Amino acid sequence: MRWQRVIGQEHAKEILISAIRRDRIAHAYCLWGPEGVGKDALAIEFARVLNCSEPIVSTERIEACGRCKDCLQMSNLQHPNVRLVFSLPAAGKGSDDDSPLVRLSDDHIALIQEQLALKAHDPYHDISIPNATQIRIASIRDVRRTLQLSAPLAHGWRVVIISEADAMTIEAANAFLKTLEEPHARTTLILTTSRRDQLPPTILSRCQQIHCGALSDDDIAAALVERENVSPDRARVIAALAQGSFRRAVELVRSSQDDDSSELALTFLRTALKPSRYQNELHGLIERRIATLDRQQIAVVLRLLLIWLNDAYRLRTLSDASRYLAFREGDAATALRRFIERYTRARLDDAIEAVERAIAALESNAQVPLALVALAVRLRRTIGQTTSSQ
Repeated sequence: MRWQRVIGQEHAKEILISAIRRDRIAHAYCLWGPEGVGKDALAIEFARVLNCSEPIVSTERIEACGRCKDCLQMSNLQHPNVRLVFSLPAAGKGSDDDSPLVRLSDDHIALIQEQLALKAHDPYHDISIPNATQIRIASIRDVRRTLQLSAPLAHGWRVVIISEADAMTIEAANAFLKTLEEPHARTTLILTTSRRDQLPPTILSRCQQIHCGALSDDDIAAALVERENVSPDRARVIAALAQGSFRRAVELVRSSQDDDSSELALTFLRTALKPSRYQNELHGLIERRIATLDRQQIAVVLRLLLIWLNDAYRLRTLSDASRYLAFREGDAATALRRFIERYTRARLDDAIEAVERAIAALESNAQVPLALVALAVRLRRTIGQTTSSQ
């Protein structure tokens, strides 16, 4: 795998590696796509390779050596050629020409340093600073001033990474546009964004745009095993739940919500499918357990149920289904096979659609108890009777 610090994104890697090989680095790039798929990681790795003094070159790849002084500086995001710009808290009174850090408190500076250290260790880390929602004009003017007053090291490139560039204020975006219109030698500007439509067309038109798509479940699962020491069985389930975002997958690992939520999802299904007098038990389950969760946690429970039902559908329709299952081991996997044997007439495609509709209802702020009761009724209708009662 090329650029192993970056999960997947082979097409984007190919574009950037080709640019390095042909010495055709664009003046500006926009890396866009869903949250948590590695746009910042890709930008940082690109900067690492561009500034490595002893790159490893082969017929198919070019890699940073990881040993030279430049690579060691990049490992801490402290390379003089590389600048990472991100949202900062509003500062005190002063001029917009001041450095954006000058007017911040010591506590804010310490927090920023802590967040940068986390980002250096894990390029998928989402920099989080209280009350930091905008990239202001002071940050962009500071970048322009740096580019005008300094030159890149002899063997490297200056790389400015604007993380979540859609957070730029109107004034900051206008100042950045001026920077784009004044190219500097051996300098590339990289915007990353999950909301490309919120960037001004005048900026986008001056960037080479590279799409970074959702990651595959296999790529996420492999990365969880390697980077987070997650078991392969759990990694598959979390990868299916993460919807293409490695950052979301890591959040699920660290919250451990998937463990309890899998059990709760199956309990909900079993309760909904009881032969008779299920209503009281269902309402009790909703009131005692599900109602204690927030809306996002309930959505995780339903997504796990959706993954489980998709596994059931694969087991029923594919001869080699095992290789495609998220749930391959443990109680959930045992329940899958029992479910297939028992509910032979289940309309699983309709059941899957019912869960998808319930998730959409939650995301549209529907009342949680009402949405869950409606789902239970639909599951009873679509899954139907057991073999023994036919």
